Amino acid sequence: MLNQDLFSQEIKKIRQPAVSGQFYSDNPEELKQEITSYLSKAKKINANPQILISPHAGFVFSGPVAAMGYANVNKNIKTVIIIGPSHHAYFEGVSIADFDAYMTPLGIVPIEKSIVDKLRKNPIVCSNLNADVPEHSLEVQLPFLQIVLNSFSIVPIVIGKVEPSLVADMLIPFVNEKTLVVASSDFSHYHSNKEARKLDDQSIKTILSGDTKGFLDACGEQPIRIVMHIAKKLSLTPVVLDARTSYDTAPQYGGSNRVVGYVSVAYIKKENSKKTQP
Repeated sequence: MLNQDLFSQEIKKIRQPAVSGQFYSDNPEELKQEITSYLSKAKKINANPQILISPHAGFVFSGPVAAMGYANVNKNIKTVIIIGPSHHAYFEGVSIADFDAYMTPLGIVPIEKSIVDKLRKNPIVCSNLNADVPEHSLEVQLPFLQIVLNSFSIVPIVIGKVEPSLVADMLIPFVNEKTLVVASSDFSHYHSNKEARKLDDQSIKTILSGDTKGFLDACGEQPIRIVMHIAKKLSLTPVVLDARTSYDTAPQYGGSNRVVGYVSVAYIKKENSKKTQP
């Protein structure tokens, strides 16, 4: 859980949760129990990821898949760069919220101003409240992080229309062993369960190949391509931890004719990849 003593300065602007009580419980104890349950069922690999591709749907649907990644994160990570797509606004470049912190039912998560202030000097960076305030793709990653990490701050980035390699180049100087990068994305949308699995398998093939121009059927296509560029520069290897659909995880909430795909991918150091079995 986040240590609230992390703050050394007054917090003035707090981004309030947009989907608390919808995508996940607004009751702190219920939320903690749900996430802990997902994590307890997740398989461990013999490595800590430096990058994750993680889903961002309601926890009843995507929580079991997201947990596969977060269960393997080094609890001593200090900074998490979260990259998510914009579901609510069209804009050029990338947006970093003009806030001091994000709030969830589990507490306050500070924004890493030392990094954000440097990123704002890049001309592709803006602050678009129409994109940031209602966006769930970053927010839903936070409760998992609050459970698995000791104490951390975030760099929350919403992606607009931008060349992925430019964002990767901008972020690379801030990625180290104390940093986790999360690309927030669901995969295929509203196909039959059988067709969704085929499409997701194609996307996974692209991710495993490292082809940054390859086929991707995902709402977080740009965030995924960004972390693929970062992984290539850092010589990291992708490992697929889980791939399921909303029908696989929560069949009680709908049939198999219109589903959403979820995939969890960890990027790890190449020397660990041969001995890693998800």
